Amino acid sequence: MSLATPLEQEPPYTVIQVPPTATDEERMQAVGTDLSRYQWVDDREELPPLEIERNRGIIRPLVKAHFSKIFGQVSQPVMLTHIVTTRCNYSCGFCSFADTLNAISDELSLEEIEKTYATMGGNLNTIVYSGGETTLHKNLPEIIEAAYRLTPVKSVYIISNAWKPDVLFQITHRIKQTCPDLHLTWSLSIEGPKEINNQARHTRKEDWDAWQNTIDTMWGIKQMRKRFGYTELDVQLCTVCTPANRHALDDWYLMVRDTLQPDKWNLNLLRKSVQMGNHEMKSWEARRQSGNPEPFEQKYIEITRRVREDVLSGKLKFLYHTQSPGDGAMKSAVDLISQADNRRVIRGEAPSVCCRAGNDGAYIGSNGEVSGCEEFANNPTDNKTFGNLRDYDYNFQAIWNSEAANRFRAQVNKSPECYGCTLESQKNYPSILVSFKHLWEARQLSQQIN
Repeated sequence: MSLATPLEQEPPYTVIQVPPTATDEERMQAVGTDLSRYQWVDDREELPPLEIERNRGIIRPLVKAHFSKIFGQVSQPVMLTHIVTTRCNYSCGFCSFADTLNAISDELSLEEIEKTYATMGGNLNTIVYSGGETTLHKNLPEIIEAAYRLTPVKSVYIISNAWKPDVLFQITHRIKQTCPDLHLTWSLSIEGPKEINNQARHTRKEDWDAWQNTIDTMWGIKQMRKRFGYTELDVQLCTVCTPANRHALDDWYLMVRDTLQPDKWNLNLLRKSVQMGNHEMKSWEARRQSGNPEPFEQKYIEITRRVREDVLSGKLKFLYHTQSPGDGAMKSAVDLISQADNRRVIRGEAPSVCCRAGNDGAYIGSNGEVSGCEEFANNPTDNKTFGNLRDYDYNFQAIWNSEAANRFRAQVNKSPECYGCTLESQKNYPSILVSFKHLWEARQLSQQIN
């Protein structure tokens, strides 16, 4: 079933292809996945659901956020990025947190996080958990359960390098039983074919197969969903487009689309973050002065255009397992709108998405720093942190409506950190969700998705 061909590229890589008629079992065999190696794919501890009745719909918070915008009021956040830890067991040169990974940090305890979530307000619909490596936080399941108990959150995304598949399987079993109304998505990092991914994802063990761990995790979660009837569970692969992997992205995209078939594939763009002080990458301003996109930026443009064509034609399925097919199509449309806006930014054009960080999008760092986005919170020379939760008795609203928050909120879209921003979770998605213009565009686009 597998056609493994070393291609004449530098560095070389292997493409794995299967016939269109291949079954899931044949696809797993082709990519070397053996789920019998893992205990927690077919086994689980039986857990009771949390008895919580909340309105977790998106309409009410979006309407409230829209009217707050109309009347010039400070919105309660609809979307939150929560960095639960800066610890990571991988060392990737393209990581936007390169300067702060594994720094000594006094992480918020579970009790502190619970106090914070109790004051988040009534608009919160989506939380993105990031790091560091999220699963290195021993209380990650309890943190998600606290969000489910104390906020109206509906969708949770967990970004992970999938270093230990059984750990992710156990967390999935727990959350899907204790939080049955939650839409859980694992966002698994992978940078291309095995040779390229394992070269990019530096670990302490030379024989560590980061690629296989990620692929096994993806297939394991898909099998768990089917075996246990877990509704609203998704697994997506996330690739960062960089100068090191751009030469393989055409082949990698076809392998993802035709062989791996995750529920969703994200292509993110390497950017010069304020946390990458020693990185050789040129600044956004320097890249724009050349008049042409860098080769890796041009590749992002090409691949995301192809993604749009394939989604609309049905060649690529973004299989969001939402409550209805229409909800999934809307999510797919929002993804396409976000990528289209990033293409505008790359070309030096004015973005169509007006950033709402600090209004509808919020950021909490692992040590309790609150801000509109990670760039504001972590600028080493011009920090724009709204405040620390520990100084406000864990009252999020007190920080969110503080004088410092209002001062820095006014700088959104105007600060140097904002130039060339392509942050999906902190710029694009919160802004699209509270824009009737973009939601109407997404609605029209979703009706074309097969």
